[in-house]
Amino acid sequence: MEYFEWNDSLSVHDVLIDEDHKILIGMVNELHDAADLGKDYITLSSILERLAAYTREHFQREEDLMQSIAYPRYKAHKEQHRKLLERVTDLQQELNRAREMVALETAELLRFWLSSHILLSDKHLADTLHGTALIAETEQLPATD
Repeated sequence: MEYFEWNDSLSVHDVLIDEDHKILIGMVNELHDAADLGKDYITLSSILERLAAYTREHFQREEDLMQSIAYPRYKAHKEQHRKLLERVTDLQQELNRAREMVALETAELLRFWLSSHILLSDKHLADTLHGTALIAETEQLPATD
């Protein structure tokens, strides 16, 4: 059994975003497996760098998409991205100080963060893309005379 498994509950029903999320989950698993097997610093650092770079690319794609549809939660969503990238940068620096255990901590952080972020923020974005969130929000607005 994989450390972090993709399942249908994580789907945002957007092929490109889902594919990015699957790739990120695969990279989290790669990092976890390497750390669990006691791989050396160079291996862990390389995996973490690739993971951080792909995360930045994915976040940029999401942010471009949000801007293109004037997504109402753009600033908050982008701030979530910024905070995670800041934390990953901190963890990379800890790993650079030869704290190999940080790789396991990073895998755990990313598994939790990705699951939460996909289920809450990215699903709302996808609903907005598909029009369902706008319909639901409109239905909750008070009637005007």
